[in-house]
Amino acid sequence: MKFTAAAITLLGLTTFYSTIDSVEGNELKLRAREKMRKDKAERQLQANNDAGLVFSRGYICITRQQDFAFVIPQQKSIVPEEDRLDQLNLLGSSTIQSGGIYDPADVQIVDRLGTSAADNFDDIRNKQERGQFAGQRQPKFIPQKDPGFFFNGECVTTQAAGQQILGHSCTFNLCLGGGGYNCLAIYAGSKFVFNPFEQVLFSSTTFNDDDNGNAGAVVPSLPPSYPGTIFGGTGLFVGAVGYVDITTITGSTLTPADIFDDDDGVIEAVFPQAGYITQKINVVTNVPLPVAP
Repeated sequence: MKFTAAAITLLGLTTFYSTIDSVEGNELKLRAREKMRKDKAERQLQANNDAGLVFSRGYICITRQQDFAFVIPQQKSIVPEEDRLDQLNLLGSSTIQSGGIYDPADVQIVDRLGTSAADNFDDIRNKQERGQFAGQRQPKFIPQKDPGFFFNGECVTTQAAGQQILGHSCTFNLCLGGGGYNCLAIYAGSKFVFNPFEQVLFSSTTFNDDDNGNAGAVVPSLPPSYPGTIFGGTGLFVGAVGYVDITTITGSTLTPADIFDDDDGVIEAVFPQAGYITQKINVVTNVPLPVAP
């Protein structure tokens, strides 16, 4: 009888604890299902936000020459063979820039067709004259810069054929107020065909030993436009997604390079480039965008 009573008691305890385990298991399952439901709702909400990229605005970035750098990587030799510019390999070269952000309504772009000494390039060896501006246009007036509105970053050449750039990878900060803490993070990696030495390499009369060079008639090319992706941000732009389109509308004068007889050349930093680099940045995102000052 005692053995039977003990067995019944043990069976009861086992059933009791099994019931507790079952209840706890059901609660865990319910919590897991509730979490899955909330996660699904959040993903749907995020998808709806991503699909409704209804905030768009255009901005103008103006970069001074002292705030723009074109860095050429070390070559297989410090000086290209016979000083030939066409033997440069621009793979790994980079452009670094930092410019102010302005409202397009406050920036007027005007033609610059040889209207000042900076537009002429008669003889770089004897005069500090720089030739035509890329695109033959420049900003008429530069508004006062707000320190909280700026655009900076770097583009690295990821594909090249000698001095011909074929593709790049860029990261930028587009900061729009908040003392410079409200910034959009932008990545741009795409095909990008551009040759910064094109006018120097393919125009035999741009630089020569004669006094009748036509460098003043050569207009440097503007780089092509390219897209970018917004993948987050800081401050008010945390969680931002969207895309941008960056177009260069004014550029600097000819690359400070010299070439003779189509055979050899040398980069002359004594006569730097001149002119403002102006870019139109169109932004589409899921976060409200402020008006530039």
